[in-house]
Amino acid sequence: MIEQNVIVSENGRIIIPAIFRKELNIKSGDELILRLSPDNEIIIHSPRQSLQKLQDFAVKKNKTNLVDVLIDMRRKENN
Repeated sequence: MIEQNVIVSENGRIIIPAIFRKELNIKSGDELILRLSPDNEIIIHSPRQSLQKLQDFAVKKNKTNLVDVLIDMRRKENN
């Protein structure tokens, strides 16, 4: 696991260290999603990662209706 301390600037900005950006293929201008977990942890991911997670979940469950899979995932996240 890679871990690195960052500092929050006056206006609330943080810099994602280069090692993380390289590992996750994050480029300047990319859109990211921030989510606050039930454990009060900040989770940062890209829409691409969300789609891949959803597709992997659908294949694992052998479901063909991705809308139902998404609804199930959202329900589990909110519990």
